[in-house]
Parts: sequence; structure tokens; C-alpha cells
Amino acid sequence: MRVVLFHPRGYRITPGVKNVGSLACVMPPVGLASIASVLRKAGHEVYIFDAALQYTVTNREWAERICRLNPDMIGFSATTVAFYEAYDVCLLVKEISPGIRTVFGGVHVSWGKEKILEKFPAIDYVITGEGEQAIKMLAEGSSDYDSIYFRNGSEICRGTHTLQPCVLDELPFPAYDLLKGFPRKYLMPLFGYPRHPGANIISSRGCVYSCSYCDRSVFGKSFRWNSPEYTFQQILWLNRDFGVKHINFYDDLFTLNRKRVEDLCLRLASSRLPITFNCIVRIGHIDPELIKLLKKGGCWMVSVGIESGDQNILDTHKDGLTIEKIRRDVQLLHDSGLWVKGLFMIGFPGEKEDSIVKTRELALSLPLKEANLTAFTPFPGAPISRKIDDLGTFENDWSKMDCVQFVFVPGEIPQKSILEHHYGEFFRSFYSRSFMKKNVYPRMLFQSPHSFWRLIKHAPEFLGYRRKLISN
Repeated sequence: MRVVLFHPRGYRITPGVKNVGSLACVMPPVGLASIASVLRKAGHEVYIFDAALQYTVTNREWAERICRLNPDMIGFSATTVAFYEAYDVCLLVKEISPGIRTVFGGVHVSWGKEKILEKFPAIDYVITGEGEQAIKMLAEGSSDYDSIYFRNGSEICRGTHTLQPCVLDELPFPAYDLLKGFPRKYLMPLFGYPRHPGANIISSRGCVYSCSYCDRSVFGKSFRWNSPEYTFQQILWLNRDFGVKHINFYDDLFTLNRKRVEDLCLRLASSRLPITFNCIVRIGHIDPELIKLLKKGGCWMVSVGIESGDQNILDTHKDGLTIEKIRRDVQLLHDSGLWVKGLFMIGFPGEKEDSIVKTRELALSLPLKEANLTAFTPFPGAPISRKIDDLGTFENDWSKMDCVQFVFVPGEIPQKSILEHHYGEFFRSFYSRSFMKKNVYPRMLFQSPHSFWRLIKHAPEFLGYRRKLISN
């Protein structure tokens, strides 16, 4: 069977206008690459189209390119914000070649299930949860599995048999080679890597925590991981066959299984591979010995989810996090010499302006070299979404749920413009503080020369975005 896998943009293109997000970061769609490798191993002919990388190509052009290959089936993977873009391509494909079977998977449809098929008639199948085994079964002609929803005439049906979760170490490595331009055309986040090119790896799946705003529709509260040896061999392969010099671990809880991380870091250190990595570490799962091992294995940057500077907000929305633990662990990481990035969020239900100010003040007081601020977004599968209309004003537009636009305004804040003002003020004050001028900016050119080159190359676009932030 010939299968095309499609990764959509998460935004509408404007002719002649470059999207700043695509200039700052374009990550390979590892989930689709993993599905592609499983299909290819089963003997199918597979292609991947990544619209996020080739962002100037219109949806009609994508549909025409897909149909020229005359595939039997197309698999779309879409987040909430990218769903309408994916469906637009799906509609155009059906217009050109009605007989092609269309399959949607990913976190958004894992929440929506049969509701997606009811509302969007151009979709033939929905796969919920992990996609590798289910789409392989579809390609082999069987849809009778409970993770597959499908049409039977005018009726929407669900399979009856249960597929067991993937044994992660038995999966072939993702088919990065099917990603046109990999790895050099893909871009790690600006100043988030020392050397180019890089790649992302997902070495574990799931999360044991229950933060109010996280959509766990795919994995629930399960947590599984690849063995240290499997992950090491994948890193070795990426370095040897693709020239990758930096790895971004895209795991929600990279350090949760301490023994796994210890063994991997020791394996990397003993190999002397010329490669570095970034990872996310959870506050409370950090200590001096673990930090020492991370550095020994080549860790360059760690990201920590801080979210809020108001303890009341943390108690309501984030499992087991305290301001005291945040200060302690961030200081430990900074003292070790690692590049530390803080992840923050504003606009929570129940949040007032003074809480947002506390978040900004905490960020300014911590020895962070980088920060990312997102707009609270009640994704459909998140626990908080079930009662979100009672907690404030919610604009339920999936195409705006990019974690930058404020689709939700808590009842305690009079208008959206106040959130937008604080969003811009956070970045202005964080990146203009003396700590940055003394400890970060003088080192940027030497820390990440490729990022500096990108910044200069696209200076007009980045400066325009900065002016927009400050004007808010």
C-alpha cells in the first residue's frame, strides 16, 4: 500500500509575509516519522510531507502534490491549533481524488473521537492514542480495534478489539530520512543549542502528573520509556548517519526514571560522542548528583516548568510545586553552569493582575538565562476545559489555540488587553534586566553561533515582532 503522512502548519499563511515562529523554530515531526518507520518495516511505501517546514506552499498545492502520488491512504497528524489547516488539505484531496482514504490521529482527535467524524465528513477514520500499531492495522485492511473510529455508511462505528501499547524498544528508529531537508533544514529554538544541526528525540511517553491544563488524551497517566541502550544507539545513529550534533529530548518527564537517566548519561560519557543535549527536568526531581551526571553525559540546557509565581495558582493548577522548591532547584542548576530556561504561563482561571506581577517578579529574581511565556489555553482534552465557561470568557476557536493568543480571559481580569500588556511586559523586563546584559548577551555569539547568524539574517522580522510585543 502507498501511504502519505502529512504534517500541517499551525497557522494561515499570508502571501509575502514570513512567519516569525517558523524562523525561530521548526522541529521535525518525530511522531509521524515513527509511524512511517513502522509502516515501512511492514512493507508499505511511505512518504512524509511537512507543511511546517515548507511554509510558503499553499494547501491546494499540498493537496495536488499528494494526489499526484496516487496514494491509497493519507494520515494526518494535527494538534488543536493545526486541525483546521489539516482538514482544509483533507477537503482539497477529497475534491481531487475522492477515493483516497483519509485518517486523522494525534492529541486533538484522541479527545474528539466520534465527534470529529460527525462534524467533519471528509475524514474516513480517526485513530486515538498511539498511532503506530493502529495505522499499520488499517493499512493491512483491518479497522476492528477500539482505538479506531470509522464510517459504515451513515453510521459511525468503533472497533472492538484492543491493541496493546507499543513496546518502545521494539519500534524501529523514526524514519528521519523521509523528512525532506533533515536535519539541516530543521531549526532548534534560537539560542537553545550550541551547534547545528540538531534533532529531537522522544525517549519516553506519558506523564504521571495531573496538571489542570494538560491534555492527556493520548497516553493518559501512563509512563513508559526506552531503555538507555536503545536511546544511546539512536543518538549514535543520528550522529553517524545524519551528522547531528545536538539532541533535544522532547520528553515531558525526562528525569522521572532516575536509573535510566544515570545509565544513559554514563553511556554517553564513556562513548565520547561529539554531541550535546537539552532536556526538561521537573522541579523536585533534581539534586547535585543528578546534575553532575547530566553534565557528564553532555547536557547543555535544561528547561524547567515553573508556570506561576503565585503559590495559590500553583496549588490549584500544578501538581506538587512550591516557590521554595523552584528557587532551590533553579539555583542548583545555575550553580552547575548549565544553561537554564524557565517555562511560565499567565491567564490561569482564578488569576488576578497581582498574580501575574508575582510571576514576572519571580522570573526576574531567578538566575534564568532564557524564558518562555505562554498564554493559558484550555485545550479540549484538559481537565480544566470541562468547566472553563464558568471561570471566565472563552473564545472556543481551535485555530487560535497556539498558546500565544489569549482565547481565555479569567473572570478576575476585566479585558484581554490587560493580559496582552503583561505578556509583552514580561519579555521586555526579562530580557532587559542586568543579569542578561552581564551573563548572557556577551556569551551568545560564542554559545550558539548558528543562532546568532539566524538572528542577523532575519533581523527585520524579529525586530518587528519585538516591537509588536512591546507595543502591547
